[in-house]
Amino acid sequence: MKKKDGSLRLLVVSNIREIVFGLEDSLVSTLGALTGIAAGTQNAYIVILSGLVIVVVEALSMSAGSYLSSKSADEAEDALLAEEGGRPDKFRVELRKHPIRAGVVMGVFYILGGCVPLAPYFLMSLQDALPVSVVLTAVTLFGLGAWSAQFTKRSPGRSGVEMMIVSLTAAFLGYVVGYIVQLAFGVSVAA
Repeated sequence: MKKKDGSLRLLVVSNIREIVFGLEDSLVSTLGALTGIAAGTQNAYIVILSGLVIVVVEALSMSAGSYLSSKSADEAEDALLAEEGGRPDKFRVELRKHPIRAGVVMGVFYILGGCVPLAPYFLMSLQDALPVSVVLTAVTLFGLGAWSAQFTKRSPGRSGVEMMIVSLTAAFLGYVVGYIVQLAFGVSVAA
């Protein structure tokens, strides 16, 4: 059983970048887009349609980017080691990115992350869904930070708060930009 736990932990560690990046980026970008679209259109159908398109397109884009960057990193490392006549050690080989797996992990976790801020719009009125979406996303970001701390030996509380504050600040700044653009063009948003 211990060997299986160690293998699972190694699998998670070797994919931690894709897991955390996919979830965090999807949570923040989807939340930012949905709040802006909800405020600007006051139309639940448009919010849901936009959210689904955003999550799917971004998941595919992030998957492709993760695949291509992992493949390039592997090839560059192989070339450098060949020039130096060396071989990677066993630990390095086990942690090495597998480009296809990296792309799949990124895509799956991006979709999972995007579902969090989008789900309330399927279940509630637009006005009720917006604050619930923000709160669910904040709680999920805190949980993601706290969870990832077990792999970095950081304090779960501090890591969770950091993830939540940094990420929600980015989403808030996106909303502020949208608000400023709205004012600049004289668009009135219904309350």
